[in-house]
Amino acid sequence: MKNWKIKLIALAFILSFCLLVDLKLRSYSSERKLDDGSIAISCIGKITDIDAGMATGEPSAWVYPVDGQIITLKIMSGRYKGKEIFAPNPLTGEYNDRILKIGDRLYANITLKNINSPNISSANVGEYVRTPFLLYLAGIFTGLVVIIGGAKGVRTVMTLLISGVFVVSFLIPGCLKGYNPIWLAILISTINTALTFMLVSGLSMKSLAGSLGTVGGLLTTSLLAYIFVNLLRFTGLDINFGFLTLGKLLWMSKDSTGWNFSGLLTAGMILGASGAMMDASMAVASAIDEVKRANPRTGVRGCIRAGLNVGKDEMGMMANTLIFAYIGADMTLILMPMIQFGEAGRAMPLTRVINEEAASAEIVQALAGTIGLIMAIPITAIIAGFLIGRRFTEEMIVHDIPEIQMPITIRQRSISSFVLPVALLIILIAIHITYIASRSSSASQIDKSEKNNVAEYVRARVLEKSSPLDISGTDALGLGTAKNEILKVGLLGGNFKSKQGLVQNIIDPNRAPLYNVEVNTGTEVLLKVDGNKDGIGRILMINYSRDGYLIYLTGLFVLLMAIVGRFQGIRTAIALGIAIALVMKVMIPFIVSGYNAIIVVICVSGLIASSSLIIVTGFNRKSGAATIGILGGVVAASLIVLYADQKLHFTGISSSRTAIVSQFTGSEKLDFRKILMAGIIMGLLGTAMDAAMAISSAIREIRRADPKMPTIELIASGMNVGTDLLGTMSNTLIFAYLGLRIILLMTFAGTSIFSGSKIEILSAETISAEILRLLAGSIGLVLTIPITAIVAASWDRILGLMGFGRIPR
Repeated sequence: MKNWKIKLIALAFILSFCLLVDLKLRSYSSERKLDDGSIAISCIGKITDIDAGMATGEPSAWVYPVDGQIITLKIMSGRYKGKEIFAPNPLTGEYNDRILKIGDRLYANITLKNINSPNISSANVGEYVRTPFLLYLAGIFTGLVVIIGGAKGVRTVMTLLISGVFVVSFLIPGCLKGYNPIWLAILISTINTALTFMLVSGLSMKSLAGSLGTVGGLLTTSLLAYIFVNLLRFTGLDINFGFLTLGKLLWMSKDSTGWNFSGLLTAGMILGASGAMMDASMAVASAIDEVKRANPRTGVRGCIRAGLNVGKDEMGMMANTLIFAYIGADMTLILMPMIQFGEAGRAMPLTRVINEEAASAEIVQALAGTIGLIMAIPITAIIAGFLIGRRFTEEMIVHDIPEIQMPITIRQRSISSFVLPVALLIILIAIHITYIASRSSSASQIDKSEKNNVAEYVRARVLEKSSPLDISGTDALGLGTAKNEILKVGLLGGNFKSKQGLVQNIIDPNRAPLYNVEVNTGTEVLLKVDGNKDGIGRILMINYSRDGYLIYLTGLFVLLMAIVGRFQGIRTAIALGIAIALVMKVMIPFIVSGYNAIIVVICVSGLIASSSLIIVTGFNRKSGAATIGILGGVVAASLIVLYADQKLHFTGISSSRTAIVSQFTGSEKLDFRKILMAGIIMGLLGTAMDAAMAISSAIREIRRADPKMPTIELIASGMNVGTDLLGTMSNTLIFAYLGLRIILLMTFAGTSIFSGSKIEILSAETISAEILRLLAGSIGLVLTIPITAIVAASWDRILGLMGFGRIPR
């Protein structure tokens, strides 16, 4: 079947599917019997009027009394469709207040004593109806994939569906049945990888090489995740959902008895990185295949070299992919060290935040996943080089094109053999110095007016541990007796460095393990120390000291980048350091100071993209083309996010952490809605950089293999690489976010913690924001591909017409 026919059929199916699902969603209604015998009805209502006595003036300047609004709600679905009822909208002055307007669609919750009652007088309003908008946004994404990818785009959509089915129908039920979540995650990720490669690229050597490379990276990530989850004593319970602390609720719930929370956290890390590894392996294998097609005489060594060249470029961008995906997913977490909490001042300095389980777990997830994809690159290049490079084609007889030659002079070899070991030694020394400096550092909580007073967070080592004393009996949970330990600790830094003190440590089995710090002699912990010039006043136990292990894991990441990528790997580490510095020293201070978060993120994204590309690949045509492609994708995603912001009625308070910050911060400059939108844009940056660099690098390798190839054929080759990446890169975003939310999925599937229907919960701001994050990022990614392919292939001619022909190739 011709490609245009496939596109038309697929687009017609997507549109029909969206319309049918939309009709189903708009007619949604459910009924359930409550314990007292009454009936709870959930349906959809539309606001037709608001009590005029509750508001005066223009709508933009309405002022409401504390008691709130009385709205007239027309029922749009269910047995009472067409009836109008009254509903209250209380306004208490809290962060979760919302000003409703005429025309808003919301879920209405009606309680009846008698189901046969013909009339209803009132109802309570629930969430905004957000799912139809997100449904059509998903349709736009799949439509763009089909338009750009054609038959390959259809297969890409199928891979996304299969990925979702594997997670929802196999991984989650398997974990609920008690199977080991780590082995399940490895098995399902492996099977999904093989099917994704086969669907996107068919049964080919390229698919086989990419699958094997991905599996190699997965095993590396699995091992690192397992080691560091246990080493850093993660409980897996530091999870936020809406305005509830989900981890605590799950620990107390009978439904989740026996869940392996730390194992689920490890499984989420594996799942979250699998998409990025598929992406990196696909880029390398696809580039080798295109080089072989461009020059059939290219042998095994030439193919491996070309794959490693693409992989080295890819490595730097993929590191950004995971790191920025996680930064964007929780912008509030990285804002907290700079936020003033009223009279408490800087209550969450970086030292405290980074040692919290949530922050430490995300760092481990990003680093372990990135190390896995670094290892996937040489594995894929070697396997693909042997499988594809040895392939003999008839084109080798027809074409008279010499094999790619990339000579390395004796001087270059001598420089490489001398400089690289020195660089590795410097890295090792720098890692150890950083570790020593971190242990002796401290972070003050607040600058008090009395200069002699001290309140700081410092690290300490447990020197002695007393026998625990019982301080209470068992409570309603019946889990055991709380123990009171007195620890003798030696302070490792701060104003009282080298001094010793006593700290109380309560171990209570009746509270979630997240809040217990179980230690032995020699364990390093984080303490809060108060004192003055006369000595230490009070010491409080805060948490484990985790950042030392994180420093060494970061060091392992940098070392592997330098070993695999050599000088380009070192440049990649430098670029990544600059990117993080721009986030921490430019982006965050500007947002906290009250500047528009969306504009700040777009500007910083441009700086990060251009600086990273120039550092990693140099100032050349390849980095220039990639930068334009990245900006195109980021701008597209930004426009979608800004439009969605007007339609989805987000407040920005989408997690309990954000709710706490909004309540207790002393700053009135923080616009949490814009911060949420900015986080969604930031999450796209890494994947856009990755896609743009993979395509631009592949086109440069193809041009090197055949310098006479016409521009239109170069564009086609770049699109081949890009459409190969579509399936795997969409999986990158999906798995990165699912990896962070795996326990949330299990909660929906296996517990009754949340009341209400699943449809209404999908419209909750927390869930809708995650769906928007995924869809907006994916659309931006899809549009990055053709922009980069066209610019990279036409770059020589464009620069020549502009008079910049001397820019390096």
